[in-house]
Amino acid sequence: MTIRVNDPQDLTKINKNLRYVTQLSNSTSSQPIKSKASISVASQPRLYVPKDVRSAYLINNWVKLHILQEKASQDLAAVYDHITKHQTTAWITVEDMTTNSKFNMIWDSNGNYVWASCRGITYVTDPIDPQVHFVAPVTYGVFSKSTNICGVHAYSLSSATEITELVCAGIFSFFVGKLIAKGINFLADDIIAFLADSALELGFELVFSSVVAVSAVCCVAVFAIVFIGTVFLFNFLNKRFQISVSVYNWDTQVNWQVRNQSLTNAVNPGKPEKLDLNLDINKVSPAGSVVPIGNVNIPDAILEQVIRTCEDSFSYAFICYENVKTFAQGLSFSFQCTRNYDQKVGFTYAFECPWTASNAQYMEGTVQDPKAFLEKANKNWVKKTGPFTTSVSNDGSTIKAYFDMLQGGDQDGKDCYKVAVHINPPAQ
Repeated sequence: MTIRVNDPQDLTKINKNLRYVTQLSNSTSSQPIKSKASISVASQPRLYVPKDVRSAYLINNWVKLHILQEKASQDLAAVYDHITKHQTTAWITVEDMTTNSKFNMIWDSNGNYVWASCRGITYVTDPIDPQVHFVAPVTYGVFSKSTNICGVHAYSLSSATEITELVCAGIFSFFVGKLIAKGINFLADDIIAFLADSALELGFELVFSSVVAVSAVCCVAVFAIVFIGTVFLFNFLNKRFQISVSVYNWDTQVNWQVRNQSLTNAVNPGKPEKLDLNLDINKVSPAGSVVPIGNVNIPDAILEQVIRTCEDSFSYAFICYENVKTFAQGLSFSFQCTRNYDQKVGFTYAFECPWTASNAQYMEGTVQDPKAFLEKANKNWVKKTGPFTTSVSNDGSTIKAYFDMLQGGDQDGKDCYKVAVHINPPAQ
C-alpha cells in the first residue's frame, strides 16, 4: 500500500484543528540579514510513552525494546525518506486553528510525523557574547503511531537580531534535514555549517561565535537521526563496534548530569575535540504525567494527542561510541554523573568492549576522575549483563546498569551493543 506524505487530508488524523498553510521552502535573499548567533542544548531527549513501554524501559526488556525500535523505524521510514530526498521542500508550515500558532511538520497517511516548533523568544544578555540578546527555544519532536511513542528534545538558538518564531523553527527544520541526510557520521564542524546554511536558506546570515558544550550538541543531534535507537548509520569497515548508552533519570526531585568522560580507542559522533559531555537530564515527571517540563514546548495540537495516547514521560541522555582503530582493537570508556550539579555527589561508570572477549562494566558510587577510574576498572571488570547495582555514597541514590549482550553483536549480526544506566529507578 502506498504511503502518502504531507497530504492535507491526513492532518486530521493527528488533530482536526490542524490546517495546511504552505510549503516551507528555500527563500535565500540576495542580501541576507547578518547577525551573530550561538547554539546550545535546552533539553536532553524526553520520551512520552504508554505504561507498558515505560515498564519495558525500566526493566530493560531488550526483546520488547528491539520490537518497539523496529516498529518505530518502519513507521518513520517514509517520513525520513521524504526528508532525505527533498530537504528544503520537505517541510510544511501548519496552523493550529484554535490558537493560531504555526509550526513545521512532515507527516504520513498512517499518522506518523515529525515537527519543529518555537515558542517564547526572550530577551537576555549572553555572557559569552554581549551582542547576542535574543534566545529562541526550538523543539524537535517525533511521533511513531504504532508504538505511541513521542520523543522530543530542544535547543536554544541565540542571536543579535530578533528572528521570528516561525523562522527559528524553519532553521531547525532544514538543520534536521541536513543531519538526517548526512547520517551519524557527521562531524562537530558540520553542526555549525548545517545551521549557518539552513539560516541562509531562509534569508539570515548567522555567524556562530561558539557552540556551547559542543559534545552536548552532538549527542542531542544524534537523537534527531536515530530517535529511540532505530537507525545506526556507521560505515562498517573491518570490525567496528558501536555502543549506545542511555542514562535514564528516574529521580523525582532533581536533575542529574553526565559530566566528563575518558576514552580508549573510542570516539563520539561528531568527533568533538573536548571530552566534556555536560548533559543535563531532567527529573522524571510524577507517575501518569505527560505535561512538558523544562525548556520543551510542544504545540497544543500535538500535545492533545500526546496526552490522549501516552501515559508517562521520562528524560535520558543518549551517548554513542565507536572504535577509532578498527583492526584488532576494541574500545572502552568511562564517565561521571553528578546529582543536581554537586560535583561531590554522584557515581562513575565504565564499559569495555574487547576485540574478541566478553563485554564488561564497572561502577562505583562516587564522582571520580574518569581517566583514573577507567584504569581502576581495568582491574575490576564485571562480565555480566546486569543489573550492576551501586549506591551513591553521599545520598544513597540507587544506580543500576545493564548491557544487552556479552558478545555476538545485535540481532542483525553487527557489533552493536546497548548500555542502560538507571538513576533511582522505582521498584518493579
